[in-house]
Amino acid sequence: MTPTERRTASQNLLARSDDEFNNGGDTMIAAELLWGAAAQQLLAAGAVQQPPKQISSHSFYAHMATELAAQDPSKQWQSEFAAADQLHRHFYHRNLKTNELASRRAAAKRLVANADGYMQAKLAPPAAPATTSHPS
Repeated sequence: MTPTERRTASQNLLARSDDEFNNGGDTMIAAELLWGAAAQQLLAAGAVQQPPKQISSHSFYAHMATELAAQDPSKQWQSEFAAADQLHRHFYHRNLKTNELASRRAAAKRLVANADGYMQAKLAPPAAPATTSHPS
């Protein structure tokens, strides 16, 4: 998949997750859909790095969040990743309470948005150099 295809997949998973959470669906499914959105967006972010990163294991997602934190410390990459990972675990154990789900969900959605912004910035064409005119 291309980074743009991963972005589309991420957005679709995010919309499905929101639908599950907002319409009384199963929180286990909603949490796993949100994890999937985060995973796809991290895969996209890795693919646009130089050299491209291929995430090949679950632990590599955490490594990717660490790398992104080193590149952009203004974002909370690692704590947002931890929230997404907790949602992934909720799928298996149904272990988060309603208030915990809400806070993890908000953080995981920030991770998706931040990784999307990172990917979009990397894919944007470089800005043309400013030209100055000289009086004749």
